[in-house]
Amino acid sequence: MKRCFTALLILTVFTHGAEVVFERVPEGGVQPQVAATSAGTLHLVYLKGDPRGGDVRHAVKKRGAAGWSAPATLNSTPGTAVAAGTIRGAQMAVGRDDSLHVVWNGPGGKNVPAPLYYSRSLNGGASFETQRDLRADTQALDGGASVAASAKGEVFVVWHGAPAGAEPGEMHRRVFILKSGDNGGSFSKPVVANADDPGVCACCSLKAFVSPGGELLTLYRAARSPGQRDITLMTSRDGGGTFEHRNVGPWAIQACPMSSASVVAAGRKTRAAWEAEGKVYTALLDESSAALAVSEDKARHPALAVNARGETLITWSVGTGWQRGGQLGWLVLDAAGKATGERGMKPGVPVWGFSAAYAEGDRFVILY
Repeated sequence: MKRCFTALLILTVFTHGAEVVFERVPEGGVQPQVAATSAGTLHLVYLKGDPRGGDVRHAVKKRGAAGWSAPATLNSTPGTAVAAGTIRGAQMAVGRDDSLHVVWNGPGGKNVPAPLYYSRSLNGGASFETQRDLRADTQALDGGASVAASAKGEVFVVWHGAPAGAEPGEMHRRVFILKSGDNGGSFSKPVVANADDPGVCACCSLKAFVSPGGELLTLYRAARSPGQRDITLMTSRDGGGTFEHRNVGPWAIQACPMSSASVVAAGRKTRAAWEAEGKVYTALLDESSAALAVSEDKARHPALAVNARGETLITWSVGTGWQRGGQLGWLVLDAAGKATGERGMKPGVPVWGFSAAYAEGDRFVILY
């Protein structure tokens, strides 16, 4: 008999708008990521165990199911996922034939560079291949890597670090991209994507995404100078051959905020959310859309979901930090992208935790 694990739900119903449901991550896990297949099956990954060397767990929720399937460990080598810092955990993408592609940072050590792990599933998450370290000879892996995939069988693994032999310092860091043309079976050698625009904030994660139009989009926090940490949109319109860079979220700060970003398809467009100046901002990723601040101060780690009506849920953490949990904030945008009065706060974000979001028809679910 197939077992399902149903978490306790706390339901909030808005009289004149979207319904929002809150759900704890199975097993008390942290750093959830959710992705949907073409058939509407939801896949969830999260971290569990020792924050400096835990495991990536995976669960499935088919359309109409009451809860998640029994979770299973995704990483083939135990204790090889890092939750400490909140920005080094697993990221996931759905590729050709509903294949699943997952990347995560592994633990390093003294004189031992941190590995960059990748695994894939070609059978709907029933099993995952033996994890592979894709770091090659790049050095100083720190902030979390990302993965993006297309229906054509392209898979892009994106991370930042230092080229072998590079001078130390954030202003010498680069964004690297590995491309697969065979749905993750094999990858090319790492390509430097920001050779003409160096500098990456070391302990911030990045987010890669293949847009509805087929563009490879990457959001990362630049560090072109010690006191400027702008969120930068890097776009490739030719499958990772060439890249354009554009600042979308300026932030003058002489410190690493250990931030993350989120991207989601919004019809034929793409919406992103990121942290800048201690607030969460969102915008459509086109040249004409202005960024909208949606949170109060001390907000970070946004997540996005779009429902069947075209409304967007933005959720984020408030007051979290190193070894410190916090609260959960959220806001609903209408189908035109305007902020509604449907917003709120809720306690309960665990240490090293943040939220994820997904839609079931018109309803939103926030995992935390």
